[in-house]
Amino acid sequence: MISVITPSYNQGIYIEQTIRSVLAQNYANVEHIVVDGSSTDATVDVLRRYPHLIWISEKDRGQADALNKGLRLARGEIIGWINSDDYYLPDIFGSVARQFRSSGAKWIVGNVANLYEAGPEAVFRRSPIISLDALLRDPDIVKQQAAFFLRETVNSVGGWNTDYHMVMDFDLWVRLAKISSPAMVDENWAYFRNHGAQKSMHGNILRQSAEIAAILRRERAPAHWIASHRAKKRWYWIKGLAKERLVHWGVVPSRYRTRSIRQK
Repeated sequence: MISVITPSYNQGIYIEQTIRSVLAQNYANVEHIVVDGSSTDATVDVLRRYPHLIWISEKDRGQADALNKGLRLARGEIIGWINSDDYYLPDIFGSVARQFRSSGAKWIVGNVANLYEAGPEAVFRRSPIISLDALLRDPDIVKQQAAFFLRETVNSVGGWNTDYHMVMDFDLWVRLAKISSPAMVDENWAYFRNHGAQKSMHGNILRQSAEIAAILRRERAPAHWIASHRAKKRWYWIKGLAKERLVHWGVVPSRYRTRSIRQK
């Protein structure tokens, strides 16, 4: 069985697409667990329309806490984590299950596309090869939407760390990579939606950077790797602040609020 965990808070505008993407898998043995943090929007109304869901809506201590609640409810041998504003491509779960059987891996990672509101068509890119060294060198290579894990492996490292508000995914991947690297699968599996209300937007870049630096220090990463990461995030913050001002002043169209102005 594949158990999909969706932590959610006030994403009623997007969560139905997430739910439907799990329903569109054409894979019989799936359970979808939604752990909502007592949303005040239409989220619960959406959840009630889907009787197949396993869901709770209650106050929690953040996304990591919600994920751990979902993990305790999960019955599947394979765990997927998809946030309530992201979604899967159709008919990928059969491939996910086959990849676990053929590789013997404890976790696997596929490809993700960035999806921008009012933007051009999303483009899939091959996920970078993941190892402990690669993660410590460049924490930004984490592409959580297309990652799947054996439940026993996630449990063996203690699940998600509630000390981290921004980078519980990076922290989990580091702890998993200390056991084994994932099998990399060159298949397109998920969309990551970029929008103004998400945690990873400009306002949280410095908090994210501080949390990553704490993990890098914990793992005894070289000081120059930590300094390089902090400098890169500070530069992103400065560019993001400049872009917000330009959008506010009308110099740059509002569609670029969640997108890079310079398109590759």
